[in-house]
Amino acid sequence: MQVSDFYIGQRLSVDGQLCTVRYHGQVAGTKGTWVGVEWDDHTRGKNSGDHLGARYFTCLSRSATAGSFIRPTRQFDQPRSFVDALRTKYASEAVHDASVESADSALSKKSVIKISGKEAEEVGFDKIRKQLANFQALKYVILDGLCIENPPARLRQDENVLYTEAHQALKEEIKRTCPNITELDVSRNLFEEWNEIVQFCSQLERLTSLRVNGNRFRDTSLSPTGETDAQAVFARITTLGLEDSLLQWEQVASLTHQFVHLKKLVVSNNAYISLTSHIPRSTMTEVVLEDNCITSFSDLHPLSQLPSLRRLLLNRNSIAKVTSSGDLLPPKFATTLYHVELAWNNISTWSLIDALPTIFPGLTSLRTSHNPLYETITAPDGHALSADIGYTLTTARLGSLQKLDFSEIKAKDRNEAELYYLNTIIAKELSLNPEDRQEHILGAHPRWKELCEEYGEPAIRRKISQSEVEPNSLAARLIKFTFHVIQDKQRGPPVPMEIPMSITTYTLIGLVARKFGLDTTRCRLIYETGDWIPKPRTEGAEEEIWSSDSSDDEGAESQGRDRATSKEDMVMREVEIVPGTRPISTWIDGMQAVVRIEDRGLLHVHTIDMGR
Repeated sequence: MQVSDFYIGQRLSVDGQLCTVRYHGQVAGTKGTWVGVEWDDHTRGKNSGDHLGARYFTCLSRSATAGSFIRPTRQFDQPRSFVDALRTKYASEAVHDASVESADSALSKKSVIKISGKEAEEVGFDKIRKQLANFQALKYVILDGLCIENPPARLRQDENVLYTEAHQALKEEIKRTCPNITELDVSRNLFEEWNEIVQFCSQLERLTSLRVNGNRFRDTSLSPTGETDAQAVFARITTLGLEDSLLQWEQVASLTHQFVHLKKLVVSNNAYISLTSHIPRSTMTEVVLEDNCITSFSDLHPLSQLPSLRRLLLNRNSIAKVTSSGDLLPPKFATTLYHVELAWNNISTWSLIDALPTIFPGLTSLRTSHNPLYETITAPDGHALSADIGYTLTTARLGSLQKLDFSEIKAKDRNEAELYYLNTIIAKELSLNPEDRQEHILGAHPRWKELCEEYGEPAIRRKISQSEVEPNSLAARLIKFTFHVIQDKQRGPPVPMEIPMSITTYTLIGLVARKFGLDTTRCRLIYETGDWIPKPRTEGAEEEIWSSDSSDDEGAESQGRDRATSKEDMVMREVEIVPGTRPISTWIDGMQAVVRIEDRGLLHVHTIDMGR
């Protein structure tokens, strides 16, 4: 190609790699002329449009390696028309190979294959090819990456009319060749203007789904004739894919208004940081905004204006906060929106999870896996909790949730999750802090009052305030134990003892054995933590606390019965203090402890050894 053949915005393909012309001309410090291109694959280039400190063009991509300078004499892939691409993909000629023909002949002489007494038909490639080559029967067509272009449909400054004779002939050929297409994918091709899409879609009268992902349009405006065609053909389309197109949100919103019955819009991987105020087509029920750069829900404000939105997919963004600025109010989406996906974001605080019901008042189905929050969960006393417990707490914090990460939340699962959250998380946090911090703590647990009304307020056994004890005194280094000896399966009276927190469990067991006249080898100490957790499931039940072992959905009556008997399903968490060299302070939460003393040889009571 000559330098004069290149123009800004031109789409080219080099060895199957798509690019867009951004510059053509001289480059300082070099000889000859160059063509500056932006690669669709932003990792392929060597610069961002600059050379030796001088900038020659700017890329749409923010990548530092999206641009390159190539010679105009480079060999470029040959473009195709829509119909040529269709024939290439679905009616390629059979390869004439003597060995293949010989093999086919040999196979034909074999005995007929029978299955259960019935002849089995062998479907060969020739038969499949003949079926696909019947273009008029094609309904689902994928023509991605085939270098398709439609030059007659492009607007030119030196043309007075859009529809040339070649243009009209091409339109008629498409309608005559493949009139029954309902779903079409023409992603990653050489289209430059939206008019090209309108032109061939206008001949597909049954088209309902259109994907043009990975095309880089330099112009999305329509000619008067194009607007007329768009109103007719796009009226039937309900699904539109514009992934990896790098179109501005304003352009996308404008395009959606050409599709009067649009239901689903896919605009993933477009490098959106925030959506401008332009509101897309109000008929949409699903928007897919995955693999973008959204950091807060306030960046999505235009979507909160969609009255029929039902599903919003935001996976693989960078969402970490509710609003991008402290003076902004969070958006409030329509109550029709029930399903939101937030996997692989940067959510690291429970405050964002707690805000979801306010932002999405109709939320019943949520996906939140693979967020930092579930990798750093800790109990009120500081020890780490598993990601599974994190999902349990998500269930408890969101009272209206019915599905979490595609798993249904049964009534029993919710009861267990909420009781665990109330008794083991909130109550424990209150017990470890002075009373004057209670209001601040409960502010981080919006469902506290609601859960207390449902299950009853848990008893709070507060840790002794450190301000009441001199830090360097002996009292500050003593743990107040209350021991109960189990005799004849009966719980004995409380026996208080103050014991230094630094002694080992070996020493503690020896002291207790001497105090109560027991054999140290038979003395078993059980620390009653005061935390209430669900009873272990029976054999065969699911182990995860949020999963269900019931087979059917439960009605309101069954749900009420589960809640009414839920307290009976709880058991106190107990820890056996085993002999060792660890100090007893590593076993006990706070400065007080209730410990049960059992004789190993006389009684075996099931305990839960949580360890540390």
